[in-house]
Amino acid sequence: MNRLRQLEAFRAVILTGGVTPAASMLNISQPAVSRLIASLEKALSIPLFDRRQGRLYPTSEAEFLFGEVDRAIANLDHISQLAADIRNQKAGHLRIACLPGFATSLLPKVVAEFLADRPDVTMSIQTRSSARVREWIAAQQYDIGIADEFEGHSAVNHEPVNIRTVCALSTRHPLARQSVITARDLDGVPMIIQDRQNRFYHATKAAFDSAGAVLNHRVEVRQFATACILAEREVGIAIVSSIDAAEYVGKGLVTRPFEPQLPFRLDILYPKYHPRSLLMQEFIDSFQKSLRPFALPDPISEI
Repeated sequence: MNRLRQLEAFRAVILTGGVTPAASMLNISQPAVSRLIASLEKALSIPLFDRRQGRLYPTSEAEFLFGEVDRAIANLDHISQLAADIRNQKAGHLRIACLPGFATSLLPKVVAEFLADRPDVTMSIQTRSSARVREWIAAQQYDIGIADEFEGHSAVNHEPVNIRTVCALSTRHPLARQSVITARDLDGVPMIIQDRQNRFYHATKAAFDSAGAVLNHRVEVRQFATACILAEREVGIAIVSSIDAAEYVGKGLVTRPFEPQLPFRLDILYPKYHPRSLLMQEFIDSFQKSLRPFALPDPISEI
């Protein structure tokens, strides 16, 4: 710290041209500036100033040294400002891995709002299947993962969130006149379903079976967004996440509550052995807040 003060005094004298203005610049006394300069010359064994008629004139050695000292102190100032930005969640980098459908629905809105007043924060967003997202989080390659079908991993913590689902159908479909749609209403009606390897499909099939209704598979898809587009074009009716459906309501698509309610479980993943930065926690809080309008009233619990 003493060496830093010596260099700051040296720089201030060069910049201001004298001890008195240097003292004012550093908010210290003139004798303190003189002592710092003298101690720096002794430590470096280099004469930095010629003293003539009560004034200091930089030597050629001092002029040569000044450029490096100025850059070093500027870098320290930058580091101090960067540290302050990090403390205030204004700087840093976040890596997010998520499902493809999620990257085109709610996530861009959350990211845009989060970055709006954080010009020094950067992000990388990568989309892959849930299995690959889980692998990336376990390997600590990403800070946050958004997935479904998560079955657990020893190197991953996760927070499950049950998302409300709805029936998505064309405004022109006869069932659009109903306030609620049940499995019985959809008996034999052409449906756009999740792929049959997905547990949400099995939950849907169980609801139809329990109601004694036939689940008429017309199109099988992986992403809810695709199902919404097909439903709007009257290919069939889809039971989808309310997050995805919200992107298409008012564009020829309407949604109705489906009974029985079929929660779609979203999983927020974190690397277990990587501590959360202040910036990361701030983003997590923003993301969880964005999910509340779509989530069922079950508590979010970390596992």
